[in-house]
Amino acid sequence: MYSIFMMRVSSKILSAILGGMAVFCLFYAAWLPDPDAVRLLLCKALVWGGAATAIVYCQDKYLS
Repeated sequence: MYSIFMMRVSSKILSAILGGMAVFCLFYAAWLPDPDAVRLLLCKALVWGGAATAIVYCQDKYLS
């Protein structure tokens, strides 16, 4: 009982952190003038956002 609660809480915290990193990368990609840095930040935003989405999907499918 407590382990499932802790898994839900920790997965919510982890997905929030990863989603925040994705938003951070997208925000700074819009402000930078360097095309190489923008490309790198957009790729990083895709990775962070994908990881956050995967965690939310697994949480919804297996922990609800």
